[in-house]
Amino acid sequence: MSPEIDRPSGRPGPRRLAALALALIGCGGAAGPARPAAWNAAPDGQKGATSGTPAERYFPLVDGHIYHYATLSERGEQGLLVARVHRADGRRGELRFPSGAKRFEFTPEGVIRSDTGVFVLKEPIAPGTTWTGEHGGRARIAAVDAAIEVPAGRFTGCVQTVEERLGDRPARFVSTYCPDVGVVAIEAASGASYERAELTSYAPPFDMGPDGLRRAPAEPPPAEPPPGPAGAP
Repeated sequence: MSPEIDRPSGRPGPRRLAALALALIGCGGAAGPARPAAWNAAPDGQKGATSGTPAERYFPLVDGHIYHYATLSERGEQGLLVARVHRADGRRGELRFPSGAKRFEFTPEGVIRSDTGVFVLKEPIAPGTTWTGEHGGRARIAAVDAAIEVPAGRFTGCVQTVEERLGDRPARFVSTYCPDVGVVAIEAASGASYERAELTSYAPPFDMGPDGLRRAPAEPPPAEPPPGPAGAP
């Protein structure tokens, strides 16, 4: 599936909004094969992996982290998008969705989609950096000090990218990447159509027991007092 801003006839539902959000996060194009076990399996990637590249700070892929986004259209239709991170190694990682996974690679030139070679975020991380965007338009870094407030909180020092597609189907895509968090807001506009996704939460997964109940980490037992001098009570 190749999501676009143009709407089909009839009422688009949350699945349509989620598909658009996938595209804006850098997951446009056909989804990978569905892997239900991988979606809800316990995190099994590389912990603490890092590429050491400047762009990774704005697109971190921390193994096991779960991102929730609320989506909204100009018609007031709402949807939900959930992504889970799998980190293969210092250079490679995935965003896993119920419908499949999208793979990314950290390179000295920026973050790219592994299957297409298209940049999601290009270095240097500075205003004016340009590249061919995910939707075939011209993408650029518009700001590196943006502030934004979404349901997940208020973020500052964020990188904002803008991709503009001209021609007979003009469209504009804006993505906001915040340090040590990742994609916080994504939006697309074409004519009177407008859709937006905002981060509502991001965190490591809960420790769930086999019965589906959340397990709080066990508290350590109180420390024993050091032994006193011989003969002391």
